[in-house]
Amino acid sequence: MRAVNEWIALLVTFCLAGSAQAQFTVMNAPQGMPMVLWSNAWYGSGQAILDLDSDGDMDVVVAPTAGFPIRLFRNDGGMSFTDISAGSGLGSHWMPHAVEAADVDNDGDPDIYMGGAGLPGRLYINNGAGVFTEEAVARGLVHSDDNYSASFGDFDRDGWLDLYLGNRLSGPLPAPNRLYRNTGNGNFVDVTATAGCAGNSLTLACAFFDYNEDGWPDLMEVSEKGVNTPNEIYRNNGDGTFTPVAATIGASIAVNGMGVDFADVFNDGGLDFYCTDAPPDHLFQVWDAAQLSYTVATATYGVQGGELGWGCNFFDYNNDGWQDLYVIHEAAPNQLFENPGTPANAVTPWQDKAAAMACAQPYSQFMVSIGDFDDDGRLDLLQRFHTGYQAPNGLILYRNECPPKNWLKFRTTGRVSNRDGIGARIEVHIGSMVQCQYVRSGCGFLGGSDPRPHFGLNTAAVADLVKVTWPSGQLQHLTNVPANQIIDLVEPIITSTGPAPVGGTSTVTASIPGDEGWPYLLVLSLSANNGLPLGNGNILPIDFDGLTQITLDPANPIFVGSVGIVDAAGNASATLNVPPLPFLSGIQVFSSGLTLDSAAPFNGARTVLARAVTIMIQ
Repeated sequence: MRAVNEWIALLVTFCLAGSAQAQFTVMNAPQGMPMVLWSNAWYGSGQAILDLDSDGDMDVVVAPTAGFPIRLFRNDGGMSFTDISAGSGLGSHWMPHAVEAADVDNDGDPDIYMGGAGLPGRLYINNGAGVFTEEAVARGLVHSDDNYSASFGDFDRDGWLDLYLGNRLSGPLPAPNRLYRNTGNGNFVDVTATAGCAGNSLTLACAFFDYNEDGWPDLMEVSEKGVNTPNEIYRNNGDGTFTPVAATIGASIAVNGMGVDFADVFNDGGLDFYCTDAPPDHLFQVWDAAQLSYTVATATYGVQGGELGWGCNFFDYNNDGWQDLYVIHEAAPNQLFENPGTPANAVTPWQDKAAAMACAQPYSQFMVSIGDFDDDGRLDLLQRFHTGYQAPNGLILYRNECPPKNWLKFRTTGRVSNRDGIGARIEVHIGSMVQCQYVRSGCGFLGGSDPRPHFGLNTAAVADLVKVTWPSGQLQHLTNVPANQIIDLVEPIITSTGPAPVGGTSTVTASIPGDEGWPYLLVLSLSANNGLPLGNGNILPIDFDGLTQITLDPANPIFVGSVGIVDAAGNASATLNVPPLPFLSGIQVFSSGLTLDSAAPFNGARTVLARAVTIMIQ
């Protein structure tokens, strides 16, 4: 490890190198953050980015210096923040580590989880106005773990966010991790033992991570002392259990792992991941689609690092359409590896641009959060600094001032899936180039970044196609999407007004945002056991029968409005008219539907409603 005075000399060098074209600029209060004390907990304390008051911009919760109040900053726009900690209900914390935000009760506002060093975990429930009440024990989070990482994901795909915790020690021994299942409305039960994902590896980082992209969120744990237990990936079996598979897919690598993040970095399909390590290098693993396994590619692409690493985050800092990599070092200059935008088989080294971009800070640091705080389409850096070789402030916001390029950002709202849409897979197509990102939770180290997936489009003014795969399995498409906007993605859903009495009615409504103006078809069936294949992998979730045949006729009197055009609000509706026949009472009917588009890549079915609605005739 180099001497402190050597790092001071390096800092001067980096500042001079970046002075001519500094692209990340320090924002000082009132633009930026008020004074925050440096973290001092062992291995650092985290922070998370969230929209606490649903006003559309990104706010910040910061774990404090040990024993001090938790800090909550409201984004007032224009890079200005107001400290609202005093009235937040968050209180203080003696030794905080993990921080993550998510809507655990599906009520439309983010709640906050905070873990600590052998202390009870905390779950702060948001009342909708940015005031929180701590309810961990009341909601089933009853642990007191040495907890450094937390990741939310819906492992059983029931529409409620579950919680996976990465733990380090229990006394002198490695502590097991925990998987809490959300049983509904933000109430949890510990299912670690039955799920089979406890591990025993001094875990510092963990994340829900669908490595095989089968729609069932898998789990990754990063081991701090890999000489004893290497990194592990747990495959989700889809039945509430997990199977350790790292050894069979080339990911059982022994490292001193601290942070982790994943992305499709080569825009070729498949999720690659990066894990920080102690010297001499870090770990970059690339997915081999042919072998269905991972290969070690750290030196191949020149991303070894070489210092004591902690947080790491993929993000497209220059909006060229390729995911770059930011690596945090404890007491050495950070690194920003720029993705050269070439295929994996070109084996082009990634260049470290941190010094030139003025983000190579060598201060004591464990983590960073990445978010677009002024919504200008350029991702900023919120640096959390530690005691030791101290930065001027414990929390510094660096504004991204790279030359503008085009971009898209997505805010996801699930309606069958979890409200946050965590786990949703988003593809952006521009010509032959396809970018893919997931709505992620818990990546990096100690905390969370902007929950809105961000795509650089370079010079493209329009994205040809946006394809969304929701955690429920529902597909959604947007076409010819203009650049430079934040898009609200709302999950399609079909609902009814409830049971239909004999001789009465029930209205079925399909809400399909993005398909406004397209033809729709709604159908009925007496069963929904097998589904009806439509081609291109689409399955209409009803069985074709005589009732279906009747409702295909636009003039049928039973399901009026079954064929039409999706309205300007994205809705299509039809009215079920039940004949006045007493023997129909007690029968169930099922309804689903689709929108129609003959153009490629749809070739008939544009959006197919993945889950049918059930209507009871009374």
